[in-house]
Amino acid sequence: MDSLKICMLAVLGLFSLSVIKQWKAEFSPLLRVALVLLCGGVALGAISPVLSYLADLIGKENGTYFEVLLKALGIAFLTQYAAELCRACGEGGLAHSVELVGKIEILLLCIPLMEKILHTAESLLSVGGAS
Repeated sequence: MDSLKICMLAVLGLFSLSVIKQWKAEFSPLLRVALVLLCGGVALGAISPVLSYLADLIGKENGTYFEVLLKALGIAFLTQYAAELCRACGEGGLAHSVELVGKIEILLLCIPLMEKILHTAESLLSVGGAS
């Protein structure tokens, strides 16, 4: 149902943008930003049940992994959203910079997790080699 709302909002927004461009072109970037923010708000409202379901599914024992996953997902969505907003305003270079910073931040977030995985693999190999 939320996808229908977003699609209708986008079509209505495109129609409004085409009318405003002909009437007062200086207001079109503001309307673009407002539409992107409105669609993003609807999308955030739609994803909240999914996140609560995943939290129940993962449980407490894998809380660290789930926390890293949620942070990485949040960074990815936020940077993609900000980059699309920059592109909508005609700033492609700024959009690429935002995406690059998001990718670097996700990499930095995952370093402790990769360290845990390497230590676990090392301990498994040492147990396997001892027998």
